[in-house]
Amino acid sequence: MAQMDEGIALIQAGGVAQDPALPDKNVAYLTGVTDSEAVLLLAPQGVRVDYFETLQSREVGRGRVVRSILFAHVRSGAQAFLDGVGESLETLQTRSGVDRVMQLSQLPETLNRNLMRQQLFWGNSAGTPQLGKPVPTPHLLLKEIKERFYWLEWRNIAPLIHKMRFLKDAYEIECLRQAFTIHAEIFTKLMGALRPGINESLGQAIFEYEVTTRPQHITLGMGNYDSSIIVAAGKNAVIGHYMDNNQLIQDGDLVLLDAGVCYHGYYSDISSTFPANGKFTPRQRELYAIVLAAQKAAIAAMRPGITEYELHQIVYDVFAAHGLGKYSYGRCGHSVGLNIHDVYEYPDPPLEPGVVLVIEPFLMLPDEGIGIRLECGILITEDGHEVLPHPPQELEAVEAACRRE
Repeated sequence: MAQMDEGIALIQAGGVAQDPALPDKNVAYLTGVTDSEAVLLLAPQGVRVDYFETLQSREVGRGRVVRSILFAHVRSGAQAFLDGVGESLETLQTRSGVDRVMQLSQLPETLNRNLMRQQLFWGNSAGTPQLGKPVPTPHLLLKEIKERFYWLEWRNIAPLIHKMRFLKDAYEIECLRQAFTIHAEIFTKLMGALRPGINESLGQAIFEYEVTTRPQHITLGMGNYDSSIIVAAGKNAVIGHYMDNNQLIQDGDLVLLDAGVCYHGYYSDISSTFPANGKFTPRQRELYAIVLAAQKAAIAAMRPGITEYELHQIVYDVFAAHGLGKYSYGRCGHSVGLNIHDVYEYPDPPLEPGVVLVIEPFLMLPDEGIGIRLECGILITEDGHEVLPHPPQELEAVEAACRRE
């Protein structure tokens, strides 16, 4: 609200995110409430509520001024009987820290009463609007507001929130550190469990078992993607988002794993590549060493002031030096946080202490049926960086993790 200074902001939990497969987490970030129907209203100069309740008071129907309201759907009647009562308005208010929690049904009236006096309105659009396509459901209310209150000046509040989310505080960093620690442990187990003759699906089954049998604050981390994990053997590993996970692993295959683990709402993202039979072929060893060298070169450069784009160029230059530039794929990394693909900013901002990124150079050679991706998390610190826990990545350590005695 200090950054807004004036106007009214309407932030919908079901808003349009930067990644279409992942939910917008701006309401969860500001309030801790994860209800997908919730709507947060912020007003630095205040809005008036409780008009009816003040009719027989000194305020004579003028209402009371509040600066933040969370609108939520609280179960009652048959729904409460079938699905459980859930949290009350009072509990939500205590947990979220907002001035007032109201039923979602009270949102239209609250807006009608207060928008008449406003000149500035803040919507929340984390994703790029797609011209020529139907207006997304979360934006229909914004569309109606724009048509009815046509004089309002419009701004997007998502960039302000994303700038805050991009820098993690101590609690967020510790949650991410724990997520990467658990994730590294599980992937190391998978490296020892998957071998020739086993179906990729076993990797998914083991991963889901290892995550879902832990305490409830530890959950699967791939959001709304088609699978909880990528388990791609052989030629399947050259498909960036291969999620069928249903083919037999062959002798001589490389196996690529990619997934996320969520700890108290914060997501790790790790990729590992290893030989199914426990031994790299000479060609696999050569290519793996190049990918590892590219990752190490980027990590070595990570410090306050560098940009993601510069890190990508470092990775690409390593690939290009070996004649493999055309086989590199996409950006070499992204931020993590409340989503496995978390918020990012344009233009590319210099990194600051508290930013947590993953670095994931990806080399794809379709003609050879080889795909290699290595990914681990990096925290930017005051004087450089901290590498977060990850599975074995050095060639000999990978083969040792795959060794079956």
